[in-house]
Amino acid sequence: MAVGFSLLSVNYYISGLDKGLKGVMFDIARTTDVADGQSVDVIGFNVARRWEDTPEIIQKRFGSPPEEVNQLQKLKDQSSIFSIPENIYFVVLADMPEGGRKFVSRIMLERDRVELPGDTPPKNRLYWALFSALLAISVFSFILFMIMQKIAKPVESLKNWAKSMDQDNIQSSPPDFSYSELNVLASMIQSSLISAHRSLEREQDFLSYASHELRTPISVIRSNVDLLQRLSEKCPLSEKQQLTLQRIQRAGLTMSDLTETLLWLSRGDEQDMEPEPINLHEKVNFLCDELNYLLNNKDVDVDIDVESFQINVRATACHIVLSNLIRNAYQHTQHGQVKVIQSGSRVTIINSKRKIDSSLFETGSKIKKVAMGYGLGLQLSEKIIKRHGWFYEIADEQGHYQVTVDFCDSNHADPGKDFPRSGGHASTIPEEE
Repeated sequence: MAVGFSLLSVNYYISGLDKGLKGVMFDIARTTDVADGQSVDVIGFNVARRWEDTPEIIQKRFGSPPEEVNQLQKLKDQSSIFSIPENIYFVVLADMPEGGRKFVSRIMLERDRVELPGDTPPKNRLYWALFSALLAISVFSFILFMIMQKIAKPVESLKNWAKSMDQDNIQSSPPDFSYSELNVLASMIQSSLISAHRSLEREQDFLSYASHELRTPISVIRSNVDLLQRLSEKCPLSEKQQLTLQRIQRAGLTMSDLTETLLWLSRGDEQDMEPEPINLHEKVNFLCDELNYLLNNKDVDVDIDVESFQINVRATACHIVLSNLIRNAYQHTQHGQVKVIQSGSRVTIINSKRKIDSSLFETGSKIKKVAMGYGLGLQLSEKIIKRHGWFYEIADEQGHYQVTVDFCDSNHADPGKDFPRSGGHASTIPEEE
């Protein structure tokens, strides 16, 4: 912008000089009498009625008389646009009010220029102009850099302070960041983090207390169900009583697994157990057999395909994840087939089901899942999978639903990213703090 305005100013300046010179030339033409065959010099201007009477150098430089009347013609000898012209030639064909026309010309030669004591050659002036411009730009850049440093340093300090906050120093007073606006922002950041930290503590406390407190009544329910089953051997129950007892038993097992999941999630990372070797194929067979009661009175075929494989993994986490995924497939398949395929460290569960049931696998539809009673288990399982960085994928394809989890302890998945999903029901899973 500065360069553009500078060029515009130069153009206006030169145009103004040309218009002023043109006015002087018209005044001289009107006030000077000249006859054909001669020319008159007036204060540096030449006036003639015929083109051949104008100075020879004008005829030579312009070649032919001007075609346009009352228009100033100009030629100049200039080595570059940044240098001062050495010679300038002007000519105008002036139309007189009383009739007739006159040629008025002006020649400005380098040798005619008056040299003043303080004058410097044009090239030196150009160098000085460039030097001054570079110096001004350097000074301006330095001042701008210092201002940016003065502003950016407190902002950088605020960023580093916010990144360094943890549960040990979250209650400490924030430092002074030089600007009141940054101090207010730091206070707001600290307040937000304190609020989030307290909410997290309340959530962890609730999970811990709830899971511990629920263990006792669940144990009582399960033990009494076992007692009733033994008593029923001596005194058989009616069919309705037997169905009611089975429902109580299934609900007790479900609550027990869910409580175990809540208790495991409430522990800190430092309390995680070390990985231990488990036979994954035996674990899959055991859980499929243990949860087989969910398929009672259903037209569902189960196909289990496993291969012998041992893996080092946290046994509790692996058990919770597999139990929830297999239970969900059994529970929500009314007609069709459930396939459980274990190949190496990867377990794939495929169940044919109505498409409307696919929402039960979506972590975004929390209300529906909790209402059904099993979505919460899936959500907690996904939290466990994310914590360990295991590979996890859900696919909804043409009449069947497929869930894949890989327990291999490698960087298959980024714990900070959402799980990959395919099909028409995609959702995102929030990152854990």
